[in-house]
Amino acid sequence: MKSIQFLLLLFLSILFFSCTQEKIEKGVSYELAQSRKESIKDVQYALHFDIPFNQNENIAGKNIITFVYSKNASKNLYIDFNEKGDHLKTVKVNQKATDVVFENEHIAIPAHLLSEGKNEIEIEFTAGDLSLNRNDEYLYTLFVPDRASTCFPGFDQPDLKASFALSLSIPDEWEAISNQKAEITLAGNKKNYQFLPTKPLSTYQFAFAAGKFEKATDPVSGMTMYYRETDSTKVAANLEEIFQLHSQSLDWLKDYTTISYPFSKFDFALIPTFQYGGMEHPGSIFYRESSLILEPSASVNQRMRRASLIAHETAHMWFGNLVTMKWFEDVWLKEVFANFMAAKIVNPQFPEINHDLRFLMAHYPSAYEIDRSAGSHPIQQKLDNLKNAGTLYGAIIYQKAPIMMRNLETMMGEESFQNGLRDYLAQYSYSNATWDDLVNSLNKFTDKDLALWNKAWIKSKGMPDVAYTLDDNLTIRVTNDSIGLVWPQTFQYELVGDQHEVKDIIISDPTGYTAPATPSDLRIVPNYNGRGYGYFAADEQSRNNMLATVNSVEAPEVRAAMWINIWEYVLRGELEAKKTMETILAGMATEKDPLILEYITNRMSNIFWQFTTQEDRQLISAKIDDTLFDLMALEKDISLKRILFNCFRQTASSKEGIYNLKKFWRDEMTLGLEISEQDHIELAYEITVRDAEGSDEILATQLKNTKNPDRKEAMQFIMGSLSSNETDRDAFFESLKDPKNREHEPWVLKALGFLHHPLRAQQSVKYIQPSLEMLEEIQLTGDIFFPKGWVEQTVSTYQSKEAADAVNLFLNNNPNLSQNLKNKLLQSADPLFRAEKILSSKQTQNM
Repeated sequence: MKSIQFLLLLFLSILFFSCTQEKIEKGVSYELAQSRKESIKDVQYALHFDIPFNQNENIAGKNIITFVYSKNASKNLYIDFNEKGDHLKTVKVNQKATDVVFENEHIAIPAHLLSEGKNEIEIEFTAGDLSLNRNDEYLYTLFVPDRASTCFPGFDQPDLKASFALSLSIPDEWEAISNQKAEITLAGNKKNYQFLPTKPLSTYQFAFAAGKFEKATDPVSGMTMYYRETDSTKVAANLEEIFQLHSQSLDWLKDYTTISYPFSKFDFALIPTFQYGGMEHPGSIFYRESSLILEPSASVNQRMRRASLIAHETAHMWFGNLVTMKWFEDVWLKEVFANFMAAKIVNPQFPEINHDLRFLMAHYPSAYEIDRSAGSHPIQQKLDNLKNAGTLYGAIIYQKAPIMMRNLETMMGEESFQNGLRDYLAQYSYSNATWDDLVNSLNKFTDKDLALWNKAWIKSKGMPDVAYTLDDNLTIRVTNDSIGLVWPQTFQYELVGDQHEVKDIIISDPTGYTAPATPSDLRIVPNYNGRGYGYFAADEQSRNNMLATVNSVEAPEVRAAMWINIWEYVLRGELEAKKTMETILAGMATEKDPLILEYITNRMSNIFWQFTTQEDRQLISAKIDDTLFDLMALEKDISLKRILFNCFRQTASSKEGIYNLKKFWRDEMTLGLEISEQDHIELAYEITVRDAEGSDEILATQLKNTKNPDRKEAMQFIMGSLSSNETDRDAFFESLKDPKNREHEPWVLKALGFLHHPLRAQQSVKYIQPSLEMLEEIQLTGDIFFPKGWVEQTVSTYQSKEAADAVNLFLNNNPNLSQNLKNKLLQSADPLFRAEKILSSKQTQNM
């Protein structure tokens, strides 16, 4: 009998051993995701977290996972848990305790412990802190794209949607918010929240926040806003419009899609340290607090950005949450619709705004920044493992994709396009879909051939080259040199000569466009209406004519399109930066459109800091400072005055300019602006980085005067990067090598901007190499936008050969760097490479 028991035990041990020896890589590979999708369905999570008073204490958690299983006896079932093995306490499979088998961030559940049909796995664990974002007085989760498994065990892939039933035990002085409504009970000095089960959600859409939050509920819509801002007057001034913007977005989307709001409640939390502008968790959108609670003197651009952000996150309730991509290589799909719909939603909210102009300025410059660089990539990118999903995000997704979608809508017609989207949403509600699924829905309502359009706009990288030849005809070609691909699109050219003419250009096939023209003394303004996408080449005469006439052009969208062309010519060395700056200075005196004024002031700042030598900056700084100050003093429109003030604060470098910065900081003058607490902080920073006399005292005084505890804490962190002592700045940089010191990512990026400020470039260039060596770790420990932000703030503002050499040395020494991270670096370094080339060429010409 004993021998039989021994043999049986041996057999089970061998079986168990064989089942647990499968190769499993870190993250969630595409193969693992496909395997799980085929074998499990109807997932439900019953999650509990016990949150202590002290942020340094561990958070105990329990997850009861139920699901229907299609048995596969030869394979383990893997549950994702991206933490150390000692964070796992107990595992029960169908009520029976089992040994924990943990490998490469996965809990292995042997197939023989599972049953065909319904199963239950109960896991007790210590929650991982990486995505809990814990502070003294609050915490919040951020699980996109693959970070839920850094907090709790689960199936962390977007196409395994589940119902979440969350319970929280929190300090009794705290409030909590999650995707659903909750029943609240008190137990001693703790408060217990039992949230109702959610509709099917992907793990990245699940969220909760808890802490010392104030609450405000809109009596009309019933939505509740959680916030930490301590200035009650400022909150009151913003509250009505914040609720109204959300309500307007919800109403518009319901009408457009014919589908009511898909979830049971609509609340949102405003978090001071939130990494993004917003995150679209159903029923509990999280925003960065400063994105919604604006200063009294906020410009119309800032108000529109707030409206667009709110519309973007609200649109995600349908596009992303109701219908979710199957795999994160289609993450662009949810983002393009959120941005595209946001532009449509915001239009009626700002009837005084030129919305064609707004679309142009909101999307084209940012998309061009990526597509003109060596780090360009297609809208749709390949993804082998979800651990790399964060590297897919960027301006191509958020800015170029809406341009593509508007192009598609124009080609199909608005009604056909809308009917295709309605079909797509109805067919895949509370489920997952791919880009091809959407194309199939659109094809039902159009006779257009989408194949060429899809190949160019979705599958190919870079911007098309739009060139013309002029003899007896005007001939235009729209291609990408690297692949010779046609980019179907529509735009306009202005021909200025003996006769003035604006031609509509429609490119739909390789033959391009040809029309009669008179070449004598002809000047051309390509992409006259700004509708086309690409690099629009022009001959020298036409380029100089655009620069000479841009400020006198009456139509704002034409004026903006010309400015965008001009900037492309500057970056390619085809127009002089100095002449362009002179034109910008003249334009600031006459430009009354806030969108264009903000664009050209930003370009002036770029030219001043990056495309002008240090010696030349000293020669022209007084003129720039005086011009900006006089324009601020004379301007009566508060929005325009605010834009000029922001530019002055960033560029003031002369003795008089710095003196005026101090006067603003001391409230000795305001020029009609309301100088907020955050303005005072920013002024203190700018004065300090200029090493102005008394700046250390100014910074210390500002810290003392700052009332808001969250802003004070941010200041205490950022001050380390501003020290006038290089040794102190070295120590601050060294501190960033510890991931714990990078937890508040907005603070880190702000500090890096000052650490690498052009005024300190000669001392800070030594940080480039070690910063880039940290990039792969940054990608693993940071949130989705942090790697790009890290390299952007590290390399983008330099102009020297030494800095360019440091970037190239890193690229040469790291040939195995993932292509996505390499792209991020090449995108961020593009301004550096261009500035170094232009300035070195200028120095050679002067020799």
